[in-house]
Amino acid sequence: MTDFRGFDTEQIRSLAAGLRKQGDDAQGLHHDLAWLLTEAQQLMKGKPATTDPQLSPLVGQIFTFSLFGNGPSSLPGVLGGELGDMAGSMDRRSKQLDEVKVLIEHGYAVDPSLLFADEDAPSEKDVTDALKKIHELDGKDFGTNGNRDDLQKVKRLLDGMTAAELDAFFDKVPEADLKRYNDLINDTDDSVWKWWDENGLPEGDRRDHLSAILAKLGPSHWAKAQAAFPGMQPGFDTTDAFLDGQNAQNGNEAKGMHWGDPGKPLFAPGTDGKEITAADIMQGRFADCWYIASLTSTAQVNPQFIRDGIVQNPNGTVNVRIWDKDGNKRWVTVTPDLPLDKSGNVLGATSGGSVWPAYYEKAFALVYGGDRGGAPDGKIGNPKYDRAERGDYGATEWDNTDKAPPYVTGHDSDGISNNVPALRKSFESGHPIIVQTGSGEDAQQKGHALWRDTFSTRHVYYVKGFQGDNIVLGNPWGPPNADIVATPEQYKEFFSDPQALEVPK
Repeated sequence: MTDFRGFDTEQIRSLAAGLRKQGDDAQGLHHDLAWLLTEAQQLMKGKPATTDPQLSPLVGQIFTFSLFGNGPSSLPGVLGGELGDMAGSMDRRSKQLDEVKVLIEHGYAVDPSLLFADEDAPSEKDVTDALKKIHELDGKDFGTNGNRDDLQKVKRLLDGMTAAELDAFFDKVPEADLKRYNDLINDTDDSVWKWWDENGLPEGDRRDHLSAILAKLGPSHWAKAQAAFPGMQPGFDTTDAFLDGQNAQNGNEAKGMHWGDPGKPLFAPGTDGKEITAADIMQGRFADCWYIASLTSTAQVNPQFIRDGIVQNPNGTVNVRIWDKDGNKRWVTVTPDLPLDKSGNVLGATSGGSVWPAYYEKAFALVYGGDRGGAPDGKIGNPKYDRAERGDYGATEWDNTDKAPPYVTGHDSDGISNNVPALRKSFESGHPIIVQTGSGEDAQQKGHALWRDTFSTRHVYYVKGFQGDNIVLGNPWGPPNADIVATPEQYKEFFSDPQALEVPK
């Protein structure tokens, strides 16, 4: 990408200067109006000098400018600060645009979607320094003395770059240099002198580093970054849905799996995520009910906690809050593309007409570190299905109820007594609760006779509430699957391993 679609920065600076002057004039106008209205009210012996709600606050606001720079909080004086701030932002953006033009003139390609950002102007020297340092890693052996200073230096250079600088860097850096860098930061061998330590960067540092890059990088360079750093994008070709072309439990088709634009908003239109509703969440076609049930039950008890854990970046990527296997909170950045079926439908979790659960799911696929294998009934022990995986959607299939909660809430779940009164007590104390079903054809037939297609063996449900003495369980498959209403005796027969989640207040 070599063309540049920008703005006339000289005209922008001229407009900024005009706004700054009008802001300065607003302070004088505020003082004059305040003096006039205050004097008029005094002469009117206490009768209001104005009934205008925007002018009324000026009465008595003659001396509003302290030595500490605190100005008026109402019109027109408040424009002094607001217009000044706006002018300053326009000046910074103009400088950024001008320096991007210089980069483009010198042969760098910068994605136009990154331009006009309110950030520091790019420095070509920073870009060339980073290109030099990453190339100098060629031939270095970090296993000799356990010294990763050169790796840390490249990491700091890339993490400290503006979006435009990073884009210029990725435009010029050879793919071989990027791939070598990825191999070095992922080197898990130990050194002679530091046998307790890995030669590359610690896992948490690597994850944060990749997220920092992806959160700023222009879309035109995502493919290059993902090719060099496989840890940026989870795979899906080891999932049961991909291998069989359908969900192993409910048979929903998943053929033609591919990455693509979901064509759906992050949150329901007009809500900005303010109306996250657990009952609208639908698991999709991956066998990760144990994770989706944890996410859904948490959203039911504290929807704002879930909403606070997902943010879209200016470049279109999505940051997701997730706790790693060591209990450390991470903001994991993922690109907006999602696994789709042959018809372009989202294969992962959704919520009504929005896809925010799919990004939680995608981030979890990258970070989950507890997989020891798992497969549908009839395929346990088959290495095609039953194998330990890491960093892909396959790792999120077929695991136990207690494994997902720490990644969602940052806290381990508590196993509680497997009876309805114990579940009611915990649920009414504010804890999300998930439960699982057993396996076997006999259990499947008996459960299906009671609750039809919404019942499945080797599946995880979440507690939605209670009806008298009965318990109501939600299916993470979502609509149109009905809730399960079970008597205490039915619950005891078909469900087990209840886990109470701890959601931060």
